[in-house]
Amino acid sequence: MHAAWLRKQSGQAVVIVAVAVLVLAGILALALDGGGIYLDKRQLQNAADSAALAGAELLMAVPATYPSIHNQAVGNLLKNLPGTSIAGTVCSPSCPNLKTIGLPGMSGIGSIGLGAGYFVEMSVTSSYTYQVSVWHTHPVAVAPIHGFQSTVTLAARATAQNANLPYAVVLLQDKPAYATFSNFNVNGTPGGISLQGPGGTNLSDHGGIFSNASIAPGNGTPSISFTGNAGDLWAVDESNTDRAALNAPNAVQGQQTSSPIPLAGSHLDFPNYPEPPPPAVSYNGKTVVNGTSYLCPGQYTNAISVQNGAIGILLPGVYQIQANGANIQGTLRTLTPDELPLVGQCATTVPVGADLGVIVEVRPDNTAGTTTCNKHIFSATATSTLTLTPSPRYFNISLYIEPMPGWQTTCTAAPLGTNVVRFAGGACYSIGGAIYGPADNMVLTGSGCGTGVGQIVAWTLLINGNGTVNETFDPTKLPYMKGLTQ
Repeated sequence: MHAAWLRKQSGQAVVIVAVAVLVLAGILALALDGGGIYLDKRQLQNAADSAALAGAELLMAVPATYPSIHNQAVGNLLKNLPGTSIAGTVCSPSCPNLKTIGLPGMSGIGSIGLGAGYFVEMSVTSSYTYQVSVWHTHPVAVAPIHGFQSTVTLAARATAQNANLPYAVVLLQDKPAYATFSNFNVNGTPGGISLQGPGGTNLSDHGGIFSNASIAPGNGTPSISFTGNAGDLWAVDESNTDRAALNAPNAVQGQQTSSPIPLAGSHLDFPNYPEPPPPAVSYNGKTVVNGTSYLCPGQYTNAISVQNGAIGILLPGVYQIQANGANIQGTLRTLTPDELPLVGQCATTVPVGADLGVIVEVRPDNTAGTTTCNKHIFSATATSTLTLTPSPRYFNISLYIEPMPGWQTTCTAAPLGTNVVRFAGGACYSIGGAIYGPADNMVLTGSGCGTGVGQIVAWTLLINGNGTVNETFDPTKLPYMKGLTQ
């Protein structure tokens, strides 16, 4: 009986093994498909990231051109996606002069086919951001067995930004009502601005003045001077009057490009640099009457004031002035390396080798019934000395003027904007980083001493009085916001 039972069971192992082999083969095929899709998706995303960063690098070129940006991005894609080529595409031999190329068709897939199943769309989405979208038709093994399609479409997208503005002075006023408004103006004789660069031959490294509208030189001789290959002048909408004045004999000296000036510029959007948050600790303002006093990072609900002859020393960090601005008549400065280590001030120790950089943030406001938005002023008087060291932690911005909420409808005195930054003649200022106030109409008067300002980003800029404003441009200390955002 036992032998008969065994005979009945003979061959069952073969069936079980055969079924198991089929199941395992299916699982293996699924694993291979899944693994292949995962690896392809990762390669696709890496390629999109790399291409977006490559294209964004040229956004701030002087001048930036769409073909050069797209060419650099697509060249990067070809290096990272196997079997691809630009042959037969709109980018052969060079991409077209359009902000966006490869717009998706009805299929929702980019229309630039690079071969090997890869498709792409590339777009300059703003003055500071560049986006690359990539699709790949990936073959699969298991799905067709069950009646599904033999391919899967994978997609990846990357957006990179590069807000390294390669100018010493950036003036952003761009309203149609003031299309040819002199965003840069010199008021006074022989007042002017001295632009000093690091030397070299690459225009994108060496500053100069950029205006979304017009540049007026004033009456000085020269009113705008360049030393050390310090750049050029660029304007989006130069008025005929300002152009004639700029090209008058000796009005501008030392620029890298010969006349006629200014060079044609392409519109720049707000760079929207992030504002570092201040510490939670709050102070009811600070007034230094005499002697030396240390200021601690934090939120100041009232003004910071340093009276004539007094010294205020800023410990490293973020200072947010929320009301009544700042009035500097004496000395306000950051720490110097030879003062380290500093022990016990602000309940902390600043060790040797510490980053001494600060950022001072000012919140503008408006007096009821007015339209000038000059309630909270940051002023440096004729007797003052202002020295601010920048820090990469704060994007190399030393003085940050916040755009006031609703400023375009509240601050309507021509040419719109807040009126916060006011430096008087004779003030001695050395601001290594940037003064960033993209909605502020700044007024600087000739400096009595100091290295001046590293970079100015403003709505408009008026050089007042009969002194010379020094602009010491350092491309290694520009405000920056580079990298992937998506």
